[in-house]
Amino acid sequence: MPAPSSQSGEPLLIVNPAAGGGRGRRVATWLQARLEGANPRARVVETRAPGEALDLARRAVSEGHNRVVAVGGDGTVQEVLNGLLESAAESSATLPSLGVFAAGNGNDFARSLGLPKRPPAALAVALGASTAAVDVGRATARTEAGELTRYFAAAGGVGFDAQVAASMATGRRLWQRGRIAYALTVLNELRRFHNSEVAITVDTVDGERRLDRRILFAAIANGPYYGGGMRICPDARLDDGWLDLCIVGDISRAEAVWQLPGLYRGRHVTHPAVELMRARSVLVEGARATPAHLDGEPFHAVPLRFDVLPRAIRVAVTPGVGALQSPT
Repeated sequence: MPAPSSQSGEPLLIVNPAAGGGRGRRVATWLQARLEGANPRARVVETRAPGEALDLARRAVSEGHNRVVAVGGDGTVQEVLNGLLESAAESSATLPSLGVFAAGNGNDFARSLGLPKRPPAALAVALGASTAAVDVGRATARTEAGELTRYFAAAGGVGFDAQVAASMATGRRLWQRGRIAYALTVLNELRRFHNSEVAITVDTVDGERRLDRRILFAAIANGPYYGGGMRICPDARLDDGWLDLCIVGDISRAEAVWQLPGLYRGRHVTHPAVELMRARSVLVEGARATPAHLDGEPFHAVPLRFDVLPRAIRVAVTPGVGALQSPT
């Protein structure tokens, strides 16, 4: 349905009904009933196709909404984030704050923010007055038509994790739904994946470093979580002005399976094939077939440059908790 006409200052909730295997559609019905009496100025609109959340968020800036809430998973958050930042960059309009109501399968950005899971509490925070300024990641691809830029909230990745993301994004099977979908897809995709030869140039606190590596994957994280709850960069903070880079080197399929449970607890950081560092920017080069993803959504392929926009947007957070602390 099209976005309803707005009055200046009212919040807009953009719902992806397909999120979480249909959970978004059920949430939309609940939201409509909940807001009808409690917050009649809030508006709820459901998307009908991929990319529509981005367009709705762009319009929300020019229409004067003060808060835009992404209701869905990390992919929905990413679309809304890109719509807000692109529209604000093209005009002099005030950038609305972002709210997040987690209704997807992964919800890693919401998890990194420490947002509540129960719907009443999640809605109260998403529409509440407490906000925090958080960093935004930016990825730039070089294409034949020029540069292609996309913003991300939780994390990006190159290599095997991007192949997993592509598998989950296309033709999802019944077993690729629910909380363990990512882990099951990892096991399935390992059978046919070959580690990648890449060159990674990192702008660190100690200066620029070039790393020539054969890798399983490299994750470029804004917050600590990705992949549906994996603590890929346990010490990452959403407001420190840095990206956190995790390189998982040339390990075998069997070793990858063995290490998988430890990713959810952050125990992989002691493995000799794992390198962690903080960076202002990361350039990944290699074979053009090497895939990439942003927030679990496939994004082009290498060469790719990742950098950080410090405290680029305000996000609704739980009062007294917020985005300013790494989760424990």
